[in-house]
Amino acid sequence: MFEGLFGMDSGYVLDFSNATFARFIAETINLDIYEGVGYQEYCSKANKLRQIWSKEPDAVVGKLMDELLTYYEDYYNRMEEHLSEQQIKTINELRTVTKKLMGTGITINLPHKSEETLQTLMEDINDSLSRNKPTLVLDRLHTFATKLLRQACIDNDINVVDGKGNYLPLHSLAGMLKKKYEKDQIFESSFTLRALQNSISLFDSYNDIRNTKSYAHDNDILNMVEADFVVKAMANVLTFVDNVENYRKKKGQLRQSASEPFELPF
Repeated sequence: MFEGLFGMDSGYVLDFSNATFARFIAETINLDIYEGVGYQEYCSKANKLRQIWSKEPDAVVGKLMDELLTYYEDYYNRMEEHLSEQQIKTINELRTVTKKLMGTGITINLPHKSEETLQTLMEDINDSLSRNKPTLVLDRLHTFATKLLRQACIDNDINVVDGKGNYLPLHSLAGMLKKKYEKDQIFESSFTLRALQNSISLFDSYNDIRNTKSYAHDNDILNMVEADFVVKAMANVLTFVDNVENYRKKKGQLRQSASEPFELPF
């Protein structure tokens, strides 16, 4: 159905030139179709698209094809031509396919931050997950976690360096945060404190995975099943810590407002 809709029998794909097709794919799924690994062999644009179908994960293919459908609709708008009822029906059917394909990708929820480095890390993480490659995320997520916990400690007036001026590791940051939350009685249940206590050992193990089982160094990489589990587990903890920080700050603002003297409006 895609081949017929895009006129791929001719070797072309819609009105793309080699350059515009390569740029469209690079911007959509971060793939170099002429110099990327497995794509160096020269062939038509239609065959390049078929290569992507056969080589890339479902979620990546789904994202690309969904964007190509949008391009197809925009193409007809630019030409000031109306889509036929059959074309509209085909597009709607193919949208269903692309949504199913995109639903097969690995997804995690991470705190949304405006800080530029964290945003860049999030983009890299989401790009790798869209390709179902959690092993590529292990190192990036570790850096994201370190920056996030370090800032949380700073916001709580917790020192993030040791006596020699070296930054403290993840598990130490998590441990100090847990003690601060416990002292300030942030939580209402023993379960939450115990869960956060357990996360300290998780962060410690994550340090080891990052150093010995990720692409941070020349390592034997952790298998995909465990990498998927590690990424999701750590993402859950980071989201929880970020939510706690937001709650703590909001609670502090309300307390400060309540303590301020009331002024009459005259």
